[in-house]
Amino acid sequence: MVAAGLFFVAMSASAQKTAYGYTMMPCTSPAMVRFTTDDLSSATQMGTYSKAEPRSGALVGSTLYMMGIDDDFNVWFYSMDTNTGESQTIKKLGDETIPGDMSYDYTTNTMYFIANSPDVDGVSAIGTVNLENGKMTFTHNLPRYCKAIAINARGEMYILANSGHLYKANKGNGDLSLVGPTGVQFASWWNFQSMEFDREKGILYLAAWTSDEKSVLYTLDTKTGNATQLGIIGDGTHTIALSIPFEPTSGSAPERVTDATIVANPDGELQATISWTNPINDYDGNALEGNISIEIMNSVTGEKTTIENCQPGAAMEQVVEVAEAGMYTYTLTAVNEAGASLEQPVEAWIGHDIPSVVGNPKAVLNRTSLLVNDLLWDAPVTGAHGGFLDLKSLEYDIIRLNDNRVIAEGITATSFSDENLLEDLTRYSYMIIAKSTDGIGEGIKTNDIVNGPAVKCPYVAPFNSWEESGQYWTILDANGDGYPFVWYKDFMNMFGQGGDKCFYIYQKNDVFYAYDFIISPPIEFQEGHEYKITANVSNDDIAGYREERFRFYTFAGYDMAGAVPLGNEAFTVKHHGEFRDYSFTFTVEDDGQGADNERFVSFIALCCCSQYDMGMLLVNSMAIEDITPSTTVRGDVNGDGEVNIADINAVIDAIISGKFNKNADINGDNEVNIADISELIDILLQ
Repeated sequence: MVAAGLFFVAMSASAQKTAYGYTMMPCTSPAMVRFTTDDLSSATQMGTYSKAEPRSGALVGSTLYMMGIDDDFNVWFYSMDTNTGESQTIKKLGDETIPGDMSYDYTTNTMYFIANSPDVDGVSAIGTVNLENGKMTFTHNLPRYCKAIAINARGEMYILANSGHLYKANKGNGDLSLVGPTGVQFASWWNFQSMEFDREKGILYLAAWTSDEKSVLYTLDTKTGNATQLGIIGDGTHTIALSIPFEPTSGSAPERVTDATIVANPDGELQATISWTNPINDYDGNALEGNISIEIMNSVTGEKTTIENCQPGAAMEQVVEVAEAGMYTYTLTAVNEAGASLEQPVEAWIGHDIPSVVGNPKAVLNRTSLLVNDLLWDAPVTGAHGGFLDLKSLEYDIIRLNDNRVIAEGITATSFSDENLLEDLTRYSYMIIAKSTDGIGEGIKTNDIVNGPAVKCPYVAPFNSWEESGQYWTILDANGDGYPFVWYKDFMNMFGQGGDKCFYIYQKNDVFYAYDFIISPPIEFQEGHEYKITANVSNDDIAGYREERFRFYTFAGYDMAGAVPLGNEAFTVKHHGEFRDYSFTFTVEDDGQGADNERFVSFIALCCCSQYDMGMLLVNSMAIEDITPSTTVRGDVNGDGEVNIADINAVIDAIISGKFNKNADINGDNEVNIADISELIDILLQ
């Protein structure tokens, strides 16, 4: 990096810190850099790593742990020695979500990361990294899209949102509490930013890639969020993995207490028991001489309790009481004549809590009556913040979201049937809310479910419109690999190949063969009739050697129960960027129950069954038609072998729908109108 830059805020020598980072722009040969917070122009390169371009990292001791990505989108976990600049590969992680920022929690010795949520669009998630093998474990989704993460010496987590607002985060459940706006304007086309604490001074720094396309260092006020600009880091090259070394207190002061826990009263009383083990050594590793004191501070109220003459290594506990229910953080500090240890925080909700969200909410078709949606869920067992939940007063409200109608209120069962559906075919979704005498919990949405009057053949579903057709098809990720079908309003145009809109599946998993479905809305079939299914599909493979495979299925609903493949072979698709029709014909056999030629409701589906690590299968439209030869009985519109009043109703239905039905064209004028009803009445009177 060129040693040239500006800084706008003079910092005292006591605030000056050595900082580390990593330049990430590919054109600049990414490298680890070192600078001081009072002289940003001092940024100098120390080492590089050739296998991956860096995206995030954080310092532990003198080791900078990094996540990077190679040209094939594999994620690599590696480390850099800040003393020598030498790098070491820890693990090639492969096809994983790349973190946007990382931070180390010295109170729990845990590396945290922030990344795009793997299961919820448009939001971020936090998780932990195993420093031995790089394994990432997502712990909580956040309620918004975020860019950076930092944890102070007390273990308190701060999150920077995409909007530029600073939040304090609850590590236990992912809840965010607004601190305030920073006012920093980020470059819209690049999402990697980095925060870090000077843990000794409690100063929060932000290395931001700003709208001026420069890497600028700020301090952020943890009470208001307000940002103060310090200057451009070096020559302004995009710098991530901002890290400031931190060493716990050394000397004859006690080490931090261990095994600290807090357990709220299980009956919901306004008290909790804090347990811990006193340290046995000082920070130099020597055995503590004499007894120590333990200070317990309620960070909410500021009240402090001091326990004198505590024996080193002793297991201890203390009962604390509060005035009202809420989330409380207590910090424990061991003290002797030489000084105080680092604080050890413990946190818990004390007292009655509102309900947490219900578990496993889902909407399914009622198998007895398809025109009913069954809702099922699991009752919450704890409060929303992990506190006491009054199970005896637990009730539920249900809102049908598509028309914002409250369909159930104050019920105690964990299931409900929506029997009053709308008259038209509709895509339904529901919000289930748990409540108790202590308050109303957060609602949680069920899956969407399509239900209503069955469509009749011929049925054509062009997927260039979500409103007209796309919304009535159900996506099923049957192999559970996280790569289901997706409807995209302008997929092909994203690659400069036109504006086609369609369902598509990206089969990028390197283990599972595809087993993914798009399932039709309910369709009316008739026993003894022959049908043809047609799919208009293409594949997306610029390389030209990958091929996709699919086949048709019939379904009894929107899950695999009753799913039956049609035909013995799958279709092979290998014509990049060109949509072609593929068809299959089948006859609906009489099931031996009820009347002959009985009408019934069922579903069809298209299943992508490509082998692992393929490209994309695109489905532009689906159609199904009844190709049974017309009845030889003139006037038998509904095909039941006789002419009766039901045929008049069928002609009326054809007139109302406006769709041409050749069987309903009794007089042969290529229209279905009132004249056909008159002609049919004449046939009936003969």
